[in-house]
Amino acid sequence: MRIINSVASFLLASLVGFLATACSTNTPAKISVDKDILVAVYSTTDNENITDTVSPCLLEETVHISELLRYPDDDGLTMPFTFSDTAKYAELTGNSLGKRIAISVNGQVVSTPVVKMKIENGACSVVLDEAQRKALFPNINIEELNSK
Repeated sequence: MRIINSVASFLLASLVGFLATACSTNTPAKISVDKDILVAVYSTTDNENITDTVSPCLLEETVHISELLRYPDDDGLTMPFTFSDTAKYAELTGNSLGKRIAISVNGQVVSTPVVKMKIENGACSVVLDEAQRKALFPNINIEELNSK
């Protein structure tokens, strides 16, 4: 009986440890900001492993950025936003399935993702590297965030 209790205790402890690890989330730090930014989406072409944007712009809109996200173990800052013209964004993502698009922020291409699904709610995000973050949000101190 003692062995069964020991085995049961070991299994229970293992299960609790497993669930605690599995249920832990990679919760980002949230950084409040208040800025309007011009975002544009372009179709692209690939020329010898170089992605070029194709004019005209498919969608251009000034979006409001209210927060940035800093994920643990990620060097960049995620900038989520929502296009207000959800119908146009849904159409362009639906027409671009499996294709690469270019997302520019204030005239600079910051991301060239491959569209995996039609997005009907207007949601989009880009990950800003250090240079892009400094240009767009110069007052954010990454070193201070890293020390928290």
